[in-house]
Amino acid sequence: MLKELYVKDFVLIDDVRLSFCEGMSAFTGETGAGKSLLIDAIALLCGDRIHSAMVKQGRDQAVIEGVFSLPKDHIAFVLLQEAGFEIEEDIIIVQRTFTPDGKSSARLNYRTTTLSFLKQVMSSLIDIHSQHDNQYLLNNKYHLTLLDQYLSAGQFAQEIKRLYHDYQRISDELNAALKQDYNEDDLEYLTFQLNEINDAHVQEGELEALEEELKRFMAFEKTSAALAQCLQLLNGDHGANPAVYEAARMLEHAPEDACLMEGYEKLNELYYALEEQYQTLYDYAEQMEYDEQRVNEINERIFVIRKLFRKYGGDVQTLLQKQMEIEQRIDLILHRSDYLKKQEAKQQAAYQAFYKQAQRMHELRVTKAKELEAKVVKQLHELQLPNARFVVHFTEISGNAHGMDAVEFLISMNKGEALKPLQTTASGGELSRLMLGLKTIFTALQGIETVIFDEIDTGVSGSVAFAIGKKMQELGIQTQVFCVTHLAQVAACAKHHYLVEKHQTDNSTTTQIRELNDAQRIQELAMIASDSTSASALSAAKELYQKAHA
Repeated sequence: MLKELYVKDFVLIDDVRLSFCEGMSAFTGETGAGKSLLIDAIALLCGDRIHSAMVKQGRDQAVIEGVFSLPKDHIAFVLLQEAGFEIEEDIIIVQRTFTPDGKSSARLNYRTTTLSFLKQVMSSLIDIHSQHDNQYLLNNKYHLTLLDQYLSAGQFAQEIKRLYHDYQRISDELNAALKQDYNEDDLEYLTFQLNEINDAHVQEGELEALEEELKRFMAFEKTSAALAQCLQLLNGDHGANPAVYEAARMLEHAPEDACLMEGYEKLNELYYALEEQYQTLYDYAEQMEYDEQRVNEINERIFVIRKLFRKYGGDVQTLLQKQMEIEQRIDLILHRSDYLKKQEAKQQAAYQAFYKQAQRMHELRVTKAKELEAKVVKQLHELQLPNARFVVHFTEISGNAHGMDAVEFLISMNKGEALKPLQTTASGGELSRLMLGLKTIFTALQGIETVIFDEIDTGVSGSVAFAIGKKMQELGIQTQVFCVTHLAQVAACAKHHYLVEKHQTDNSTTTQIRELNDAQRIQELAMIASDSTSASALSAAKELYQKAHA
């Protein structure tokens, strides 16, 4: 969730630092005071485009910074870790700065990042909704994904995807075989290629071993000379080993001194260790020889292997894969009819496996869709839409990586009205309530940490407005909710209330934002509802506030 927001020199805002908590927060103020500036600032943190006019007039740079907390299992946390960002205490800091000449930068945890990556991270954290937004919930291409999120059947869906891709791969191989036309020349060339690979018998790691052996032969003169000198230094007339032996003997005859006897024992051990190492090196020197025939054999073998790698692939595994492909193509020519029958049988078996899993998924979707329909209708009824109907409409398709279902959400708001796609919902107030009801269900499933509503209560009043406020309050139990509103019935339901005020002088206009205490909230609710702070207005506001939190 968003814990802190700092905004400096942004449009009408000089310098504002706000702290936020869980639950629902409402932002109110007079028209033109700049209520939506706060939402615009958060939208910029989510990757929205910056315009030079957003920098406060006369200032060199605007700064917007947000501090967010997120659970370790959140997709945003995973994305940041995979991109190499360090995350301390499950906190991320997002910052955007921009100047009047259009220069801007984006940072995550004080490290510069791209706008596309910033959008990818923040889209999983924040959902900003205004009344006329073209929301993903309305777009039928996302409805199947939303239903599957409601199912929580991730492994089931992954299995369908795997089975479909298997079926598609086998089908592609069959279609390619049907289209290919081979002749005797093809068979002769393929047989030559196969024999060339088979006759070589290239082993894993063989080229590296041969190159290492050749390297030793090429350095034979240098290494043999170094070894001879080493042996001479160890065991020659004035070598190290005889010297150590004599040194040990000098101490052997001083048993009265414990320190000297310890020295004797260690020198004696060193002597035998040096003697053993000398013998090992001596034996190796005895069998060292330069074998010109072996060098020629190595060079010839390396030439053969490298030639095969150039023709068929850069390593043994690629070479073996090519060998298998050639064998299959030869088999296809020699036994075309049998191959096609086998491939058709494999295709049919793969399709049946996919179809069986897709049918299971369909049955699960249909069952859970009924449950989802009931939940959405309940939400809409609570939002003063008593005649609303919501249906998850299924259409069977030939099949894809998601199964054999196409899904679209249909809605009817009034009695006698036919079900229709969500985009065609006519009334702005009805659409807002539909979106709010859907988000109450889907927000938690998508892992969204903060939901922002920018005056989606436009066009409603009275009990409908209060119902919208209570629904946002309910949504605030499971996620952080920000709401810009002009209705007292909505603002009264918030856990936190912020007042946006515009202050003007002869030379400047500034927007300020402050959180209200309980007494100040009652006064603000009275002003919103009746433009008065009379005793009756305050009494009504207090009653509304108590009702909202009963």
